[in-house]
Amino acid sequence: MDETLFYVLGGALVVIALVVSFGGLRFENFPGSRGLLVGATLAVTALVLATMTFAWRNAEDEQEHREAELAEAVAESEEAGDTVEADEEAGSDAPEEAEAGGDTTAETTTASVDGAQVFASAGCTGCHTLADAGSTATTGPDLDGALKGEDEAFIRESIVDPSANVAEGYPPNVMPETYADQLSPDELDALVGYLSQATGGKG
Repeated sequence: MDETLFYVLGGALVVIALVVSFGGLRFENFPGSRGLLVGATLAVTALVLATMTFAWRNAEDEQEHREAELAEAVAESEEAGDTVEADEEAGSDAPEEAEAGGDTTAETTTASVDGAQVFASAGCTGCHTLADAGSTATTGPDLDGALKGEDEAFIRESIVDPSANVAEGYPPNVMPETYADQLSPDELDALVGYLSQATGGKG
């Protein structure tokens, strides 16, 4: 709404207040008639109500404007792929709720990368048994047993340099040694964290 109208209404109230004050001090019988008193009272009441209505509507307009700006900022952040910033701008409590709720599926994510998805997309399910992933392949070791109690450093080395720790009963040079180049740092971190959690590693 036009703020000029607000100033006009406020100015009119100030002028009426000054006129009434001056007339009351200047003239003993002010106002001169009952009709004038009633008219002045109604005019002041109308101005007060109009001012209050304008202030309320103006506050609503400002709130809608702020909400529109916030929605636009969130949309821009989401388009840029920055979901963390979008959650902060939107006042989202989702990350805190997720932390409070705990992880019941042993799916570890690192920088928005899902370790379980990396395990599947990298072809690990075709060679290894892992209960959490529902895989039962036997080309490579059963990870539920081979990685149980191991720390993340051991798990990482087993991925990027599989010949360094060959499980008993399995031949060397079977597992590809290209995962260090094939996986991004975030994907590797997510995979290591997922395997550690899924097999009860030391973390």
